[in-house]
Amino acid sequence: MKKLLLVIDMINGFVKEGALADKQINNITPNIVKLVEKYINNNDDIISIQEGHTKSSKEFENFPPHCILGTEEAELIEELIPFKDKMKLIRKNSTSGFITDDFMRYMKDNENRLEEIVLTGCCTDLCILNFAIPLKTYINEHNLNIKVTIYKNAVETYDAPNHNRKEYNDMAFKIMQQNGIDIR
Repeated sequence: MKKLLLVIDMINGFVKEGALADKQINNITPNIVKLVEKYINNNDDIISIQEGHTKSSKEFENFPPHCILGTEEAELIEELIPFKDKMKLIRKNSTSGFITDDFMRYMKDNENRLEEIVLTGCCTDLCILNFAIPLKTYINEHNLNIKVTIYKNAVETYDAPNHNRKEYNDMAFKIMQQNGIDIR
């Protein structure tokens, strides 16, 4: 049995620069690096889910343009570059990487050999939550024995007017926990 580590949206456009970047998110980077190193040493799977939009992305009706393919914003943060070759890359064009064809193919190919999936990255109340809930639902629907785990020190969200970091993190943790996700 293996474990899977998901590194979600640890890209420049959310961590370093751009309309949706919050540099406080970078505080979780050392914890994610430690997890990546642990998973590499254990020969477990690691997938980097990265937003990558076209200029005409439908998501821009709800959020300002961000993480456009071919720009620095859509690239992995420098702290994770040394591990790039050890992570499978899956691009997404929405707030949920779960529904991508590539991830669904990965799940179908590996669901009977996985014992745990750990989610890391940003943003807790958007991309993490929107991945975790359908993942847990999929696991339940197919009666799989896969634990879904989130470490509080390896996920983060942003501060903005009408979006208090602590409040939205706490809310997302409660919602995920109510859905059977292990929050540590």
